[in-house]
Amino acid sequence: MFKYITERHILTIGTKTKIALSLIFLLLVILASFFIGSVKIPFYTVMEIMISQVPVLGGMFHFHFTSIQHEIVVLLREPQIFSALVIGASLGVGGAVIQSIFKNPITEPYVIGISSGAAFGAVATIVLGIDILGIYSIDLMAFVFSLVVVYLVYFLSFRHGKVPIVYLLLMGIAVSLFVSALVAFMVFSNVRLQGDVFFWLMGSLQQITWTELGIITAVNVLAIFVSIIYSRELDAIQLGEEYAHTVGVNVEFTKILLISVIAFGVSACVAVSGLIGFVGLIVPHVCRLIYGGTNRIVIPTSAIIGGIFLILSEDAAHAFISGEVIPIGIVTSLVGVPFFMLLLSRLSRGSYDA
Repeated sequence: MFKYITERHILTIGTKTKIALSLIFLLLVILASFFIGSVKIPFYTVMEIMISQVPVLGGMFHFHFTSIQHEIVVLLREPQIFSALVIGASLGVGGAVIQSIFKNPITEPYVIGISSGAAFGAVATIVLGIDILGIYSIDLMAFVFSLVVVYLVYFLSFRHGKVPIVYLLLMGIAVSLFVSALVAFMVFSNVRLQGDVFFWLMGSLQQITWTELGIITAVNVLAIFVSIIYSRELDAIQLGEEYAHTVGVNVEFTKILLISVIAFGVSACVAVSGLIGFVGLIVPHVCRLIYGGTNRIVIPTSAIIGGIFLILSEDAAHAFISGEVIPIGIVTSLVGVPFFMLLLSRLSRGSYDA
């Protein structure tokens, strides 16, 4: 048991109410998203399809929807909506954890090489024609190389038996830029592949299957659970590694454990969705402003707000151009860049409490 000197944070009634309202809003956003798409399906038809999937209850009624309508809702919209929920939650929690470890409000999971590694694995698979697991080969290689780059960054940052945060941050930036240059070279050298990798590099939820969704959900439930368990240790690390040592935190173990679980969770998501930027940067700050600064609150609420944000972004991706779906990474960047600039402005004025 750790005995902390800091004051124990207890959920106030106001915070509990905010969290409850956020969950209700999340459910409403999920429900509304079922009716958004290039094909218009009547409200009562969508409700019939949803009811038909409920065990026992679905067999008690006679429904009038067509097989095409059923496939659109069940095989297209449902995986996209729940993928947005899981991936948004993963990136949001990843951002909260990474910002706490680095004690830096303008970092996100991609800073440790997750995105560049996944991009390299995916593009290399396409260029070299690797076909280990058929249609899942790109996902597998993106996941593997994402983890390879993350652990390469971590071990290159070792100094005298520990990993100083400054070295980890700078090494992550350096390795990410180098790997990104390799990706750019492969794309430049294979013009015919530029269209194939464009949507992957910009992020898309359109091709995610129920099988892929099941895998990333399992991985990220574990990652989020571990992150919540270690929220008090993260709070201590945020106050400084020396302080964390004095209150009994095994700092190096905590850092490698949390970086590992976040790397596994986010890498799994990036492997199937491509690169979706700014979610990990924006969401934790929104949660700190709404709910408070302790990680015991910020981490789980980052999962909620991250899910809401990415579902709404996916809805916007369908709505921008009639009959077309733009890459979701474009939507998150359009929102994220102004937010990032505002954050930098507040930091320069000293008006933001990191």
